[in-house]
Amino acid sequence: MHMQNTFRSKIQVLGIALILLVLGTISLLFWGNKKQVWFCDEIYTYESANGFEQNWPNASVDKWMSGSDIEAFFAADSDKLDLNAITTRLYMDHVPLYFWLFRIVSLLFFKGSASIWIGLSINLFLYLFLLETVYFLFLRLIKSPVSAGITAALTFIVNRLVLEQATTLRMYLMLLWAQVLLLLTAMWILSSVQKSRLSAFSFIGLYLASVIGFLTHYDFWIFYGVTSFFCCLGLLIRSFQKYRRHFWHSREFHCVLIWCADFVLALLSTIQIFPYCRWNLNRGKGQTALFSLFDFSASKWKQIAWGYECLSHSIFGNNTPVAIGLFLMFGCIIGGGILLYKHKEKRLLIGFLLVVLTAQAYQLIVCFTLPAEWEERYLWSAFTLMMFCMAWGALLLLQFIFSKIKAEKIRRLTVLFAAFALSVIIFVGELLVIDKGRGITYLFQEGKDVTVLQSYKDIPWVVYGPTGGVYSYYDWLIPNEICFLTTDDTIEDRAAIQQLRGRDSFILYLFKEYSPHALELFEEELGRELDAQYLFNSTNLSVYLVK
Repeated sequence: MHMQNTFRSKIQVLGIALILLVLGTISLLFWGNKKQVWFCDEIYTYESANGFEQNWPNASVDKWMSGSDIEAFFAADSDKLDLNAITTRLYMDHVPLYFWLFRIVSLLFFKGSASIWIGLSINLFLYLFLLETVYFLFLRLIKSPVSAGITAALTFIVNRLVLEQATTLRMYLMLLWAQVLLLLTAMWILSSVQKSRLSAFSFIGLYLASVIGFLTHYDFWIFYGVTSFFCCLGLLIRSFQKYRRHFWHSREFHCVLIWCADFVLALLSTIQIFPYCRWNLNRGKGQTALFSLFDFSASKWKQIAWGYECLSHSIFGNNTPVAIGLFLMFGCIIGGGILLYKHKEKRLLIGFLLVVLTAQAYQLIVCFTLPAEWEERYLWSAFTLMMFCMAWGALLLLQFIFSKIKAEKIRRLTVLFAAFALSVIIFVGELLVIDKGRGITYLFQEGKDVTVLQSYKDIPWVVYGPTGGVYSYYDWLIPNEICFLTTDDTIEDRAAIQQLRGRDSFILYLFKEYSPHALELFEEELGRELDAQYLFNSTNLSVYLVK
């Protein structure tokens, strides 16, 4: 009978895991199909991974091209991976792992294509891996497959914060993945020390997680430093408590030494794989962050306050007052921590505190060292970790409250009703925060209608004026004919405009201040009066239908 119940339990666990995989895939496919590429860093993703094969499209001025010519810039067209070309291109910029993967996926599965699914397929793999990891972690913590599945779905599948990372064609979801790997490995090591069974495999895992993270984003170096600090500090304190003056004989102290050696090996491996990281660490981003650490101006405290405002809004939405959002979050976390302490769940409490303290220290350091642009995306991963800890704390508090109900039947009914009511409330709240996709940063540009642009693909498109700092490039894959013009009104510019003779209409992209002069020039060259109908903005350019 016991074996039969165990078998049924395993089937239930695996069944819910499969359901989550299906729901997660459907969710990302649904939101992915709404994706528009307009954010500058996403354009740079294509440029870094595939753009080295040719110059920027707007370098060919006064020449009529097709959308396919523009797509060639975004796509992998050659038969070589050319990972070294990406590495060289990223000097003084990002670390290369995400762009290497982007190049590999482009060449193997999307050759000649600029599909958004090059990046989204990478993110889908990471997304599903993290979803299953979250499910099995909650399962281990609350021992209920159904409750763990519902919690994973509400904090991952229908969550705006996670969808932001999953639908952005950058390395932010990979950064979260690397951070989760690091934390899991750190907990494995701490647990092994407590059981007096140090495992070589745990330090191999630490090494791999470290190298993956170091090659994913420079902010991971901050996260790694914070995680290592808390773990090694805890181990050293324990070694002093156990051995006093002879602390160096302790297993904990040996673990710290191995951790330090593991870091050196991971650092040397990273430098060997991507030597240019030394420049950024010594003279680039690292130097900027170091100088910023010693700046204690009033703006720094505004940056920190802004970080907590973003933390509240990212989870509870902009309509929830920041004070209430932070009270709910830290109330659940502190309450959950107290319950773990009272129940003497030492191992779980250590893991809980490690995640919370690491996420908070990381958030504070990133906010304190922010560049001129305050970008929430640098904090997404820390916010996500805090959200998981809040969910865990809330579950612990609910379990504690329900345990006070003595009558088993009433307790069971109360739990079912409360679980259903809370799930519905959180689900509806998440949908309101997502707001049909408008709440998901970088999913699409509000006001721009790509279907309208696609309906005009058979008429000529003209891009007039400077395009530096303009990120409408992905739009320009659409037309059959497109031409980039300068504002110099050269003979070549005028000759290109004359190619529009006999055409009833065309699409015009330009900065709004250039429109009167551009229309005069077009009317002069085409010999007829023109009417420009404003359609919408595409990033910082105005789009007109000219007849």
